[in-house]
Amino acid sequence: MNKTVFSKSYTCRTLATFFLLLLPAIFNAPILGARTNVKLNDTLRVGFNALDHVLQRPLPSPSYPDKSSPARFFISGGGGLSMRGLHTQPGIRGEFSLGHWITPVHGWRFNIGGGLHSVNQNDPRAYFGSVSADYLMNISTLLRGYDSRRMFELIGGLGVEYQRLHRNGLWGNELGARASLQARFNVSPALFLYLEPRLALVAGTRFGPGSFRRFRPDISFFAGLGYRLLRGEERRRGTTPFLNIDDSHMFFSVGGGVTSYLRGASRNSIGPAASISVGKWLSSVAGLRLKADFGRYGHVPGKENHRYIASAGLDYIWNIASAFGGYRSNEIFGLNLNLGVAMAYGNMARAKFYPGIEGGLTASFRLSPNWSLYVEPQVQLFTRSFNRDLNGNSYLHPIGSLMAGVNYTFGNFYHEFSNANKDYLKDKHYFLTFAAAPAWRFRGNYGKPGLAGIIGFGKRFTPISSWRISADGEAFRRTPGYISLSLAADYLFSISTTMAGYNPDRIFDLSGVFGLFAGAVNYEEALNVVYGGKAGLHGVFRLNNSLGLFIEPQILALRPRGSMNPGWVPEVRVMAGLTYRLGQSSDFGASIADAFFGGDRRSFIGLSGGPTTSSATIFGSGKNRINGAIEANIGRWFSLVSGLRLGLGYDFFPADNNKRLNLGNIHLDYMLNITSLMDRNPARRFHIIGSIGGGVAISDAENSKTGAMGNAGIQFRYNLPANIDIHIEPAVAVFMNRTVPNYATHNRVMGIGRILAGASYRF
Repeated sequence: MNKTVFSKSYTCRTLATFFLLLLPAIFNAPILGARTNVKLNDTLRVGFNALDHVLQRPLPSPSYPDKSSPARFFISGGGGLSMRGLHTQPGIRGEFSLGHWITPVHGWRFNIGGGLHSVNQNDPRAYFGSVSADYLMNISTLLRGYDSRRMFELIGGLGVEYQRLHRNGLWGNELGARASLQARFNVSPALFLYLEPRLALVAGTRFGPGSFRRFRPDISFFAGLGYRLLRGEERRRGTTPFLNIDDSHMFFSVGGGVTSYLRGASRNSIGPAASISVGKWLSSVAGLRLKADFGRYGHVPGKENHRYIASAGLDYIWNIASAFGGYRSNEIFGLNLNLGVAMAYGNMARAKFYPGIEGGLTASFRLSPNWSLYVEPQVQLFTRSFNRDLNGNSYLHPIGSLMAGVNYTFGNFYHEFSNANKDYLKDKHYFLTFAAAPAWRFRGNYGKPGLAGIIGFGKRFTPISSWRISADGEAFRRTPGYISLSLAADYLFSISTTMAGYNPDRIFDLSGVFGLFAGAVNYEEALNVVYGGKAGLHGVFRLNNSLGLFIEPQILALRPRGSMNPGWVPEVRVMAGLTYRLGQSSDFGASIADAFFGGDRRSFIGLSGGPTTSSATIFGSGKNRINGAIEANIGRWFSLVSGLRLGLGYDFFPADNNKRLNLGNIHLDYMLNITSLMDRNPARRFHIIGSIGGGVAISDAENSKTGAMGNAGIQFRYNLPANIDIHIEPAVAVFMNRTVPNYATHNRVMGIGRILAGASYRF
């Protein structure tokens, strides 16, 4: 009886105590509810309290003010490494994802991926493709509240994955569950970068002896980027108008990389490749481009030689960055989806052209308003006949490539660098270049290396662009010899200026060079024509306000004409020399007038000599000899710019029968002081003087007759004290065949190249 009373009493006391403990929660419930309704789980200001979720109704999940369904979609893509054991070789995998945030805390994503599985050493690789789906929870928003300006977010994921495997000709399947933790860095409102470690447990087909466990762990680590779809005010914030009369939205890209057949790819099947494209953005989201690719494919099974394939394509470009975040001209990272049609051409193939399709992604990193770096993976798929003719297989074999390069967008320089344009208007625009270099040819027996030299004159006509006209000479040591002299026209495009604005005091300036050339060549027979094109880089190191040292690597494609024509010849050379800025342009009309009506009227006499070489037909013995020449002249300067000189020249060189052949000439030349024409400075010590003229010549060869001759050259003169000048003068002279009969057989004319050094006295 007493136990019963005690039991009831204890129970009553316990219930009473529990009721008293609940009274504050009961009476405070409206207050807590009000706080919940007002704060909307804003734990950033209210604080996180686990008891709120345990002892009462959970706080409601926050929701977006704009409940529009497409407002929170995102896409992402990345790649990484995977391991299925501590002692296995790492695997490689990539993944593309499409997802949606239903609330700031909860979301989902669907993924498509593929790659190579981690395997034991020396085991064959297992290829796979996968599809998967994940539930996502934004842990940062759950604990700290929703904040659209948050730079760092931590996101957890749980999901399932299916894989289709292929190994050693066998197919298999795997299914499993996975968990991930993603660290997301929001670079901009629309762009994010992420790092994501992931653990999966998979089960399915096992190839050969494997682990005794049914479930196998797969640890992977991903890195990538993604875009979040913006709407409303958030999208408009920071965007710029696309339609701008100062911007044509045209672009040009060039790059290089590797390419291979994807089916049965191996290290031996991978070859080098190059790509070039030009395009235009039609809107902030869509554009078109024309693209050309060229690749050398590795040894294909059953084929002994490398396969060369060229392709051209027309692609539609979807600007993912602008589509998801709005057009921002200063976007650091960009991502484009490319889809289009293509046409391929392969060497030693039955058909000339094969149609196909292509697709890829272009990820870019912006360096300046005009320049960006890009990486572009691409896949091309052509007809079965293409694979049968070029790969010896009737199946469809996609071609994969990975390119990296630079992209230039044509913008308005004056708009982007208005201050730099003022510096350009005050600077020296005319320049001279002098360079020499070894040259290598990769077709024909020319003798390696040869020697090349250029003398050029140019002008910078915009802060970015320059033109240059130059005399370009080459000589190779093949018997009986290769000698050419060409006129080249080059366009120089300043990469440094487009990236950082114009700066006349820049220590190093880098430009691209594109040019055409044509001239005369002597190669195993009479003088003939040579022509071609070139491309390269022009890097100038500034030594002082007027003088710079430049290095110019070039790639040439040239074609000499004639019966011994070897076709197109590739050539590589690295020019090194000096560039001299002339200063502000003087009044050209006044300079011409001074040639006859005023200026520094000074007379001079001079003497010079040096080595010479002539067209190959003069060497009847077939030996390439260096000959000699001397010259005396007397002349007068009518102004700082113009003058005349009368010269007496003497050339000598051995012939077949070891008898010395002597050739004399008398000529009258007009001289133009190029430096004074462009920058009139009477105190200048260094001069560059062009000369051109003609006269008559006679030799002591049998049956020699007097014939006409012409000559032209460039003289580099330096003034010493006491009216003495020293100079070096490269020059070329042309003589009629009648002057040296039986030596220049089958030639109407004979050419002699000279490098004369000497001195003169002004009086």
